[in-house]
Amino acid sequence: MSARKSQRLLQARNNTPSPATARQTNTYTSRLRNSVKRNLNSSFGAIEEEDSISPRKQQRNHDSITNKTDETPTDLTLVINKKSLTCRRKCYYYETISDSDDDSPKKEELLVTGKRKIKTPLKYSEDMYVSPCKSLKVVINKLEQTPVKNKLLEKDTLYEIRTPKTPKTPKNVVAKSTPRSTIKLIREGVITPKVQSRSKAIDSENTPLKQARSQLHVSYVPLNLPCREKEHEDIFKFLEGKLLDKCGGCMYISGVPGTGKTATVTSVINNLIASAKTRHVPEFQYVNINGMKLTEPRQAYVEILKQLTGKTVVWEQAHDILEEKFTKKSKKMKLPIILLVDELDIICTKRQDVVYNILDWPTKSSTQLIVITIANTMDLPERLLMNRVTSRLGLTRLTFQAYTHKQLQEIVTKRLVGTNSFNPDAVQLVARKVASVSGDARRALDICRRAAEIAESEGDYTLVAMSHVNEALKAMITQPKVKAIKTCSVLEQYVLQAVISEVGRTGVEETVFSDVYKMLVSICALNGFTTVSCTVALRAVARLGACRLLLVDQKCHDIDQRIILNVSSDDVYYALKEE
Repeated sequence: MSARKSQRLLQARNNTPSPATARQTNTYTSRLRNSVKRNLNSSFGAIEEEDSISPRKQQRNHDSITNKTDETPTDLTLVINKKSLTCRRKCYYYETISDSDDDSPKKEELLVTGKRKIKTPLKYSEDMYVSPCKSLKVVINKLEQTPVKNKLLEKDTLYEIRTPKTPKTPKNVVAKSTPRSTIKLIREGVITPKVQSRSKAIDSENTPLKQARSQLHVSYVPLNLPCREKEHEDIFKFLEGKLLDKCGGCMYISGVPGTGKTATVTSVINNLIASAKTRHVPEFQYVNINGMKLTEPRQAYVEILKQLTGKTVVWEQAHDILEEKFTKKSKKMKLPIILLVDELDIICTKRQDVVYNILDWPTKSSTQLIVITIANTMDLPERLLMNRVTSRLGLTRLTFQAYTHKQLQEIVTKRLVGTNSFNPDAVQLVARKVASVSGDARRALDICRRAAEIAESEGDYTLVAMSHVNEALKAMITQPKVKAIKTCSVLEQYVLQAVISEVGRTGVEETVFSDVYKMLVSICALNGFTTVSCTVALRAVARLGACRLLLVDQKCHDIDQRIILNVSSDDVYYALKEE
């Protein structure tokens, strides 16, 4: 390349203008800037310089001003066109109109805005009420008509006015609570369910047999319990001493079913409540839980807290509240608490945490909790409970022996005082029959009540004799369950006896097949029956379960199968008793 050609290219490159950056770029040209300036001057009524306006445009502006002088201007505002960045003047004025026929003065009726005519708007004085909606529109219109240089400030101002803030709720106003369900209100004790009124009144006990049937019912509470005076005195002295000494303690009561354990404790509690009213003993709170009424052992926490405070919570929260109440040294209880735990063997689990906690709370120095436990087995603490649980149970134990036939006869006779409806020989027959089987006072009362119903069918004033008692006993023996037991095979009857013996040995209604089989081997050896294998015994248990004489676990069919007796032990005794 020649030197002349290279010099020409270099000179052309130096003369080329560099590309404009973002800062150097000017979006407003000189023509647009002059247009905006003229519009602003004209909108504000400013007069442009004579040299910058042509003569023809000066004449046009002068004509427009002279034409508008005849009209009455009322308001002058600016309207900004945001798209074209221009302003124009907006003038409101009234036009006077007169009627040619009438010489009445002129009236201002129309408002002229440019070329459009609208009706005269209503003007509000300061004394008149203006709705908030209209006043808000007026403010927004004024803001829109007034030019604002800062666009962001204009948006924020209009947004705050168009969207007013939600008023805050005062702190002193209590918010209404959400309506709760009826079941929850019933659990908390706020409302109580209503019982429908009877359509027919209950028959009055106007005959001796009706009065006898009422007093022989198991739910009837007599004034005093016969044949349990010594046990009543021992329990009363124990509770009275703990209340006066202001300390806690535990007492374990055992005995076969139907010996009056719960009834005696309830009678003692009623006597203590009467003594507390006369200020002989300090006031106390009474809590009663029954293991048969609980769906699971840990629901005992929920029931205790409900009776103490009236609140129903989950068992975890109830356990935490009771643990804090009974173990905190700073918080001492206002009143001592007497806790009755009936059917203790039902709430015994493998962990035994529920029983341990209930028996451990009375040992705390800051707690005055007195616990009375009731079970059917005398040696339940040594057989089922751990050493740490047994040590907290203490040495205060009381055993209720089974009733003899003389005690049963005395109990039934005192229930029938004032009726003169039973023959003494009939009462003695019932007492001996029941005492030979189980000694259960409830069974004796049921037999006497059934005998009274049979005698009442013959006449309202019939005396209950031995024939009525024998008929009642025959009706009990001829029950479907008793008939089913009689028709069972010898092996199945021995299995039932083995289950009853195992339940009596452990004191727990639920047993395991392995323990029942050991007891079955012993019974077969005593009766000279050939010992059977586990497979044959499992088949016998399955047949008894199909007849609903036993409740068996359907998911397990081996030696760990759980078994529960589904009939009364007295029915088994009556069915298997030799004639």
